[in-house]
Amino acid sequence: MTTFPCLSAGADHTLRRLVHVAARLMFVFALLAGQPPAVAQPAAGKPESRQAVSVQLGWKYQFEFAAFIAALEKAYYHEAGLDVSLREWSPGVDVAQEVAEGRADFGTLDSTLLVERVNGRPVIAVAALLQHSPVGLLASRQAGIASAGDLAGKRVGTSHATENEILAFLAASALPSGKFEHLPDIGDARRALLAGQAEAVGVFIGDAAAGELLAGGDYLLLLPRSAAIDFYGMLLFTSESFLQAHPETVRAFRAATLKGLEYAFDHPEELVDRVFAKYNTQNKSREQLLFEARQIRDLARPAGVASGAMTIARWQHVVDVYTAQGKLKPGTDLLGFVYDPDAGGLGPFVPWMLGGAALGLLLVALGARKFLASKA
Repeated sequence: MTTFPCLSAGADHTLRRLVHVAARLMFVFALLAGQPPAVAQPAAGKPESRQAVSVQLGWKYQFEFAAFIAALEKAYYHEAGLDVSLREWSPGVDVAQEVAEGRADFGTLDSTLLVERVNGRPVIAVAALLQHSPVGLLASRQAGIASAGDLAGKRVGTSHATENEILAFLAASALPSGKFEHLPDIGDARRALLAGQAEAVGVFIGDAAAGELLAGGDYLLLLPRSAAIDFYGMLLFTSESFLQAHPETVRAFRAATLKGLEYAFDHPEELVDRVFAKYNTQNKSREQLLFEARQIRDLARPAGVASGAMTIARWQHVVDVYTAQGKLKPGTDLLGFVYDPDAGGLGPFVPWMLGGAALGLLLVALGARKFLASKA
């Protein structure tokens, strides 16, 4: 009988390769589906290693970042197996770029995050830490302003951070560009109003200086939401590459941060004291931090909305506003931009596709084994 020794060896080699590939696919499937694969456990008595995670904040420390501070101070990150470091913003830092290029694992930004993605930065919105934007328009009552419509022919100042929403708000209030004098990059809003440089200025409602002017009764606060301009406020985001490489880390970090958010707004005075004592690089008073906490509480946890939640409908609203302003092209889609913590790292269908592929390879391997056994 003629034999072909290389044939049986080659078939066995091919079989081993199929089983190896199938095993690797099953590992990826388990990871993406949220089921941690079996791995070696640390030896008894040895400290468990923690995943190092860096966060680039979008501004200097203040109560706005209480979710991260609470998660650190209450050991929520530690309990999730994470070793988290926070990086305060400093002049010249481009938060989206830091995350997109891998120098930070997570970052915080407002709804302009979508524009960053469309412009080529592979960023993904992980959670909305402020469900509504803190941007408002502080206007002078002495100038005869009682509503947005009264700003016709008046001077309106904005900063880079408030410009998009304020202009969208005025356009939605039948005041398109040309019906008022726009003063971009106006700088100190309080000074501009008191010096008579503008009749209205874009502000953040948690800013204690804005609160002082409101308390005097000579100014009123106009909110973009009154004209159905409703952007997300502070967003937690990561990069596509980090999510794909570390889906469980993203899931764990998001959950621990949202737990910190809940604690911070359930215990605002405790968190104010922690910010004041350990993170107060802006030298704010305790009263100023408490004012900020009160102002943004309902933005972070509006009734009936789960902490961190985002919807495609809300993001489509942001797309529509930015499209009207010429910052996005018509038809911009949101595919892959909004993170779903229940769908795995690469979306809801990928784990099942990989699982099906792995199962198929295993069936092929078993069939090949039976075929070779029948020919023996």
